[in-house]
Amino acid sequence: MTVASGARMYPAYDPATTRYAVFPAADGSVRVDVTDATDVAFNGVPDADGTRTFTGLRAGEEISVFIGSGQERRAVAFYVVPDGFPTLAAESTDAPVEPGNIALTLDRYDNSTAPRFETIVDRNGVPVYTRSHAERVLDLKLNGNGRFTVHRPTTTAGRTGGALVELDDQFREVARHETAGLENTDDHDSLLLPDGSEWLIAYEPNAATGLIDSVIQHLGPDGSVLWQWTSAPYADETVVPGDVDYAHINSIEVQPNGDVLASFRNFSSVFLIRPTTDPADDEVVWKLGGRTSDFTFPALSDGSADTGVCAQHSAKILTNGHVLVFDNGSGAFFGRPLCVDQQDPERGSVYRPSTRVVEFELAGGIATPVKTYGESDRFAWFMGSATQFDSGNMLIGWSSAPSSIAAETDSAGRTIWRLSDTQQPVDGVVPRAYISYRAALVPARDGFDPEVAVDGPADGTSVTQGSVVPVSFSCTDRGGSTLQSCDGPAGRQLDTSVPGTHTWSVTARDGSGGTTTRSRSFTVVAPVVPPPTPTTPPSAVSRPDLALRVPPGRWVGTGSLAPTAQVLRTKVRPGRTVRATLRVRNAGGARGRFVLRAPRSLARGTLRVSYVHRGVDRSRRLSRHGWRTPALAPGQVLRLRVRVKAGASASAGRPAVRVVATSPQGRRDVVRLLVRVTRDM
Repeated sequence: MTVASGARMYPAYDPATTRYAVFPAADGSVRVDVTDATDVAFNGVPDADGTRTFTGLRAGEEISVFIGSGQERRAVAFYVVPDGFPTLAAESTDAPVEPGNIALTLDRYDNSTAPRFETIVDRNGVPVYTRSHAERVLDLKLNGNGRFTVHRPTTTAGRTGGALVELDDQFREVARHETAGLENTDDHDSLLLPDGSEWLIAYEPNAATGLIDSVIQHLGPDGSVLWQWTSAPYADETVVPGDVDYAHINSIEVQPNGDVLASFRNFSSVFLIRPTTDPADDEVVWKLGGRTSDFTFPALSDGSADTGVCAQHSAKILTNGHVLVFDNGSGAFFGRPLCVDQQDPERGSVYRPSTRVVEFELAGGIATPVKTYGESDRFAWFMGSATQFDSGNMLIGWSSAPSSIAAETDSAGRTIWRLSDTQQPVDGVVPRAYISYRAALVPARDGFDPEVAVDGPADGTSVTQGSVVPVSFSCTDRGGSTLQSCDGPAGRQLDTSVPGTHTWSVTARDGSGGTTTRSRSFTVVAPVVPPPTPTTPPSAVSRPDLALRVPPGRWVGTGSLAPTAQVLRTKVRPGRTVRATLRVRNAGGARGRFVLRAPRSLARGTLRVSYVHRGVDRSRRLSRHGWRTPALAPGQVLRLRVRVKAGASASAGRPAVRVVATSPQGRRDVVRLLVRVTRDM
């Protein structure tokens, strides 16, 4: 299975993969080609030759393909990505990864006009959700109340920063959350809890000092302030003196006992804060790293001093009591060093141009690094995340270390999966890689039910008993679980055998179990039988019945008369010949002769076709005005040997040998020999 005519897809087709991302061609179209399948349906509609071109596609729509081979049928989906979306690539070992999808906020952070994207992708990097935008957006995740959230710019007059936007399972905005009594809501982190309360942070201007304080705020379900903390008393602990953003909070985590773990990049420190009913009595239980660390750090394996945490993000307390930190380190990116020399905390800050995802054991006043996760040669100078699961696996958002957007490690810290931007050239230029503020694991839940389109016949239509009434319908889906079935009336036609009013239905089902049914009514009316009138019995007539066979296969077309499709498929290599037998049978009640017509050449002459009857080549007559067979009695048969020779220059394609037989009374039958030219047999 491939896409063609200027469209492209990722990953490459693999029978074990069911979802693909597709980039439409310049004209917005996508052509899908399916080969080596006995049955193909696009959006639930059977397709005879396995090729269909889709136009008018919009980002986020999916093309559903059913592929049947023998008794097996697979459901595949193509997700239409928005313009500019990166081509992602995943690598993995055989080790199991955590179930679910990955939420990202993709951005190049290069001050260009390149689009940014909120997205949720599967483990192959194929989206189940995308939103293209131009503004700064951070921290797409599943929050503690079970809803997706993301930080987008505020739309409230007089406020600065962002707003925490709550989304439903179809990614529609349902609520916005902002701090109370403050000017700013910051977009680095947030918590929405099942009890309806929320934890937000702010970069709040301090009119008295001229600085930007980092503020943590706990709001009740009614929006009232339950607790608030400010970094103002600790301003002199900054590692960036002279910078108004002296603290720069970037993560919070509320512990089961109510303590708050907070990470401050510009303190190069993690605080454990114990809230009280009186903010003046709030206690900083301990500080990990920074100028006044409550813990010392043992020397590194090479004997040099450990700087402790430095410009870190995403601090968490693990179930074993250890502290996990995405420990960025510091280079020249921000124009000054951010690390603290823990052997001399009061001296100027120092550089450490390396990043580690590190687990610290805190005991006896010593913070001992007991384990690191992922690659040790990365340097992510800003942003990043690390989350440990019950299995011991770790999801890492590598942020500004562009060789990976995200990675998962096993419990030993070895990388078992990674996702990256392949940086496909744009107008011959390799762009900067897309990165993400964080990477979050989210459940692979599908909030969209499949859709059914019923095109005909119209609701309430009346039909004659015994008549053949075809129905037209299709099914589509989105949301990530892929359309699995699109079922309607048997044979895609109404059952008109019984008079009365009836209902016909189409039901679509996706991989999450979501279903949609659309129904229409119709009335079957008994035919009006006119009174008999004496007539002269019509004379019996002859009628042709064509069939094709490529030995040792079965006959195709036996007993089936036009307009029913009668197609025999075969293959041929350039320079080779395929042989078939054409059989003509008189299926009528009278003796008769038939006129056969068929082509001598196909594909601009690169395929030559011949027809031989009893040693005589009838090709010229068949291809010109038709060859008239000898008279055949009812049930009598004649055969022609058919040879299709592909020239050496024949190119890949599916030309068809179309044979038509006509009786003197105008009765016709048609068969087609569909020859696929291929270099692989």
